[in-house]
Amino acid sequence: MKTLLLSLGLLVAAISPLPAQSRVSIAPTYWFNYNPYSYEFAITGSPSTTPSQIDQHNLVSSFGLSARYHFSPHWDVSTGILYYKNTAYLEISPGSTVPFTSEGWQLPLLMNYRLTKHRMSPYFSAGALFAKSKTFTEAPIRTDAVAGVGLDYRFNSSLSLLVQPTASYSLERPVNSDGFQYSNYRSYSLGVQTQLVWHF
Repeated sequence: MKTLLLSLGLLVAAISPLPAQSRVSIAPTYWFNYNPYSYEFAITGSPSTTPSQIDQHNLVSSFGLSARYHFSPHWDVSTGILYYKNTAYLEISPGSTVPFTSEGWQLPLLMNYRLTKHRMSPYFSAGALFAKSKTFTEAPIRTDAVAGVGLDYRFNSSLSLLVQPTASYSLERPVNSDGFQYSNYRSYSLGVQTQLVWHF
C-alpha cells in the first residue's frame, strides 16, 4: 500500500507542472511579401547574341494557420499551411505593365527563438518556405530561404501577438529550354507577417 501511494505521489508530482507549460500553440497568420526579381534571357538561334534584361516584381498575400511546438520558453519550431495570391506585374512594353494573378499553397518550416521571458521580447526566425502553385500545375515546388526579426507581445499566458518583418531569397532558378537560355537570375522578398498566437 505504501508503495502504491508513493508511486501515485511521484506520478502526480511529475504531471502537475505540465499544465503550466505551453508546449503547443496555434496562430491565424497573415503574411505580405514584395518580391522583385530580375534575369537575363537569350533566344537560342537568334541572330542577336545580346541577352535581354527583365526586371519585374510580385505582390504576394498569404493567410492561413500556423502551429508551434515549444521546446522551452525560448525555443520553438513552427509550420503551417497558407493560401497565397501572387499578383505579378508583367512589362509588355517599356513603361507599360499588366497584372497577372496566380494562387497556390505555402508551407513554412521555421526554427524560432524568443530572446527574453518579458511580456514583450524580440523574436527571431530562420528556415524555409515551400510553395506549390495551383495556377501553374506543372511548376515545381518553389523553395525560399527565410529569416525574420520581430517582436512578440504576450497579453497573458494564453495569447500573444507576433509582428515580424521578414526577408527571403529564392533557391529556385528558371529552367533552360530549347528556345530560351536564362542567366543571372535574382529573386528575393521583403515582407511582414502577423500572427495571433494561442497557447494551450
